[in-house]
Amino acid sequence: MLHLLGRELSFDVDLSTLPCGENGALYLSEMSAGGGRNPDNTGGASYGSGYCDAQCPTLAWRNGTINTGRQGYCCDEMDILEANSQANAFTPHPCRNGNCDKSGCGYNPYAKGFRNYWGPGMTVDTSKPFTITTQFVESGGSLSQIVRRYAQGGRPIPSAASGGDVIQASACGTAQSFGGLAEMGAALDRGMVLVFSIWNDPAQNMNWLDSGTAGPCSSAAGSPATIQAQHPDTHVVFSNIRWGDIGSTTQTS
Repeated sequence: MLHLLGRELSFDVDLSTLPCGENGALYLSEMSAGGGRNPDNTGGASYGSGYCDAQCPTLAWRNGTINTGRQGYCCDEMDILEANSQANAFTPHPCRNGNCDKSGCGYNPYAKGFRNYWGPGMTVDTSKPFTITTQFVESGGSLSQIVRRYAQGGRPIPSAASGGDVIQASACGTAQSFGGLAEMGAALDRGMVLVFSIWNDPAQNMNWLDSGTAGPCSSAAGSPATIQAQHPDTHVVFSNIRWGDIGSTTQTS
């Protein structure tokens, strides 16, 4: 369990083989540390039987118990990175009383108007590995902002925005009914599980991440059939994962 309120998480990532429509994701979920382990399910977390996220998935297990009622299982989720070589976003998804902010209050530099920031040969050159640091800044015991920083080749990369790539608590008004950044910070303080995934999206071709106002990809480019036919080597590499006090996890020249 990672307890990240007032701390930071850093990792290196190689997204160079991820085309439009593919998503290499690194995120946090407030699932049970034991995966719902019980006398009838002694495997618990090792079988993934406690999995939950803010999209409230309906799975075979619901916190370790067979989900005969076909109920969704909701919990706080912090998407630290959802990305491919063309676009990216980081997004808090707080939950309150069994309801979650499924859309989230995210930060996508392309959607903010920075069209030449993220991509092969751009400011964050996704043709090569680079480092991502996410800082969960607290004030008075509450999460006040989420700050994103990048480095490549041992050197810091300027933020897309002049004031930094930041999600402020005050800017997430629509999320307040789900607890906003305060609830996200409370989950980070209680402890969350680090999750890695790679996936494509047969329902929407990942357009919400990398097409239209979100990124440079065409609406059809993310078809899973196209990805499987044209990019059979698709993969993502996460490495050098570390966490600690703010300012402690990276060294740049």
